[in-house]
Parts: sequence; structure tokens; C-alpha cells
Amino acid sequence: MIEIHAVRSGILNISFCAIKPGVCGITGPNGSGKTTFLKLLAGIFPPGAGTIHIDGKNPADCVIGWVGEYPDRNILFTRVFDELASHLRFSKKNCTDIEKIVCVCARNLGISHLLDRAVHGLSGGELVLIACGAAMIAQPDLLILDETDSHLDDEFCSHLDNIIQKSGIRYVLFSSHRSEHLAHADKIITLENGEMQEHTSPQNTGNQGGHCHLNDPGFWKKVIAETSGRDTL
Repeated sequence: MIEIHAVRSGILNISFCAIKPGVCGITGPNGSGKTTFLKLLAGIFPPGAGTIHIDGKNPADCVIGWVGEYPDRNILFTRVFDELASHLRFSKKNCTDIEKIVCVCARNLGISHLLDRAVHGLSGGELVLIACGAAMIAQPDLLILDETDSHLDDEFCSHLDNIIQKSGIRYVLFSSHRSEHLAHADKIITLENGEMQEHTSPQNTGNQGGHCHLNDPGFWKKVIAETSGRDTL
């Protein structure tokens, strides 16, 4: 369980929040504190007041994977293989194991054909996959994606969601403005002016009076379920 108690930092003021294992979406207007919230959970900086624990540990003592809106800004190496292997090399794993793990990771992501390519010149979607691979290969306790979907089309977002759901990572938190993406979450946290306005599941959002709305994650949850059902026929 991720437990947040009496946390204050910048605009954020959260009295209590508990997040169970699974996929949690964070949404809210620009400037509502989403990125600050995620940075606190990542242990990038400590809260001004209050406590955050991930399964009883401080974020700084956990393995955290982070993918931002512009992943190319955080890529360290010029070759795709080297970027994916970076955490393993920093962890001093032997070369044989590194090659095996990287190849499996690339195959799961569908980017095996890119391993020997230079990072420069790849598409935005390919860069996102590489950044996600570099974050996920560390088998993090928590994977965070901060508006990673901002420049991706719906089909690619769905592909990425499927990869993440199959990864087995205990906690995944992502921020997004896109209702159809938030529909993939188990829970949704809504922030406004630094305070938590809602902590619910996609099934419980909107749809008042039986009306469906395109900006309602609950509507998209139903669409996804119906589409998946047809695909298995």
C-alpha cells in the first residue's frame, strides 16, 4: 500500500491518501499539482510536511521508474541497446545476463529491430517505448508516467497500456488529461488546486442520469470492455 499522511509541498495539501497495488491514474487541471504529487512519490524531493510510504518504505529507499512527457530529454546514451541496458550496467550485472535481459525486454516492447539503432532520429512513440523499457527493466517498486501520453495517438496509448499491464509492476501511477486513457486505470485520483477532489474507479465516474460523455472514463471503460469482448469471439 502507498500511504500519504498530512503531506504539504508547494501547492499540494493532502491530508490522507491510500493507493492499493495496481494502476492508478492522476488527473486534474493544469497547475493542480499532478507533477509535484508524482515527484514526491518518486522521492525526487521530500515533502515540506507529512509522510509518504510505499509498502512501509520511504520513496528514496525504493526502486522507482520514471518516464516524463518528453522522454528524449532524459535519455543518456546514443544507442538503443545501451539505453535499455543502463540500469543493469549501473547495477554491475554481468554482460551475458545484460544481453539476455535487454533482448527479452525489447521483444516484449516490440522494438527488437531498434536495438542497434541510434536514438537520435527515432519517432516520438519509439522514444517513449525506449524510455519505458529503460524504466521497467529495473523491475521498479513503482513506475511513474507523467503525461507520457500527451503526444501519442490512441492506438499507441492502448499498446503501451497493454505492455504496462503485463509487466507485473506492483504500482503504476500515470498522469493524464485523456479520459480514454484514464479508463485503463484501476483507480483515478483527481487533483484541483493542490487538493484531492476525488479518489474513485472509472466505473464510478460520471454517467449521471444514464447519459454517456466522451470525457467520462467510465464511458471509455465500457467501450474497452465491449471491444475486448468482440475481439475474443
